[in-house]
Amino acid sequence: MGSLQIEETLKRISQQKGVEGYIIADEVGNVLRTTFTDEPDRDMVAKLSQDLPALAARASSAVRDLDPTNVMRFVRVQTKKKELMISKDTGFVMMVVQGTVQSE
Repeated sequence: MGSLQIEETLKRISQQKGVEGYIIADEVGNVLRTTFTDEPDRDMVAKLSQDLPALAARASSAVRDLDPTNVMRFVRVQTKKKELMISKDTGFVMMVVQGTVQSE
């Protein structure tokens, strides 16, 4: 996927209803890119970027335990306030943060 396609995809994701932003981190939790730039959001980004790779790795491991030939591509976690959509690929993890109906 080319750079322009990636930018267009990220823009499209960001414009979806309810999407608050996204975080892209490497496999050890270093933030590569985020749309959360305000001061109050920085703590959330730091915490999620540290926890995100471990969560994705555990989900991936669970999928492999069920079927060794299968690969986890996407996980969705819903809480009272937020919905986290997590996609894992080689070298990075992407999480989209969306408000839930109750929080909107």
